[in-house]
Amino acid sequence: MPSSREIFAATLRHLEPYAGDIVLVGGWVHALYLADARSGERPILTDDIDVTVPRHLAVADRATLIELAGRAGFERDPLSDLEGATTRLTQPGPEQAVVDLDVLTEAETGGVAVPITGQDGLVAQGYPGQFILLDNSRWVQVGREVHESLDPPVRFSIPTVAAYALHKGVAWQQRNQALKRAKDLAYLVEILRHPVLGAEARGGIGQLAAAHPAEYRTWRENLARLITRGLLLRDVAEQLTLAGRAQGSLDEVAAVIVAQLRRALGETAEA
Repeated sequence: MPSSREIFAATLRHLEPYAGDIVLVGGWVHALYLADARSGERPILTDDIDVTVPRHLAVADRATLIELAGRAGFERDPLSDLEGATTRLTQPGPEQAVVDLDVLTEAETGGVAVPITGQDGLVAQGYPGQFILLDNSRWVQVGREVHESLDPPVRFSIPTVAAYALHKGVAWQQRNQALKRAKDLAYLVEILRHPVLGAEARGGIGQLAAAHPAEYRTWRENLARLITRGLLLRDVAEQLTLAGRAQGSLDEVAAVIVAQLRRALGETAEA
C-alpha cells in the first residue's frame, strides 16, 4: 500500500486546479508549517486529509472536486447517497488503514450536511469557524520535503499559523470523540510550544481578535477551561508521547502543556 505521504502528495497534485479556491486544514497542515519553517522537526502525522471549501465552488473549465479526488485514488462511498449524508471519499492506506478525504465548509452547527453549489454531488461536512480558515490563509509551496513525487512542487493555501491555532482552540469543544479532541489539542500545543510558530501564533491571534471577537473570547474561555480538565490533559499528553513529541510521565507532560496554555493566555490578554 502507498504511504500516507504518497497519498497526500497525489491528492495535492490532482486537486491543484482548485488550489486557489480551497484551503488545506487538519493535521497535515502542521507538517507543512514545519517544512515551510525548515525546522527539521518531526510532525504529528495523520492519515486523513482535510480541505475546507466555500459553499459555492464553480467548476469553470475544471473537472469536479469529486472527479479529481477519484484520479488521486479516492472512491465515493455508496452510503453518501443516503438522505442527509455527506460525501465520503476514501482509499486504502498503510497498515490496513482507511484514508479519508474530508471536505468541510461553514455551517452554524457542527456535523450537518451542506451541498456545495457548483459541484455536482458534493455534500460537505458543515462546521462553525471554517470562515476563519478560509479568510485567513496564505500560499505555501509543497515539494520533495513532503514526498519525492512532488517535483516540481505545487502551491496550495493553508491557514495562517494564528488562524490555525485560533480555530483549533475553538473547534475541540465541537468534537464528539475524545480521541479527536485530544488530537486537535495536541496540534495546538505543538504550535504554541514551537519557538517560531508559537510566537507567530500568539502575536497573530492578538491581531485576529479584532476581526473575530466572539471566536477569540471562546478561544480564551476554552483554554482556561482546558487547564482545569486533568483527564483531557492526560489524553493530550498521551498523543504527544505516542508521536514522540514529548518525554516523561503523562502528568509531567500535562504540566508542560498547562504552562504553554498559561503563556498563550498571558501573551494574548491585551488583544
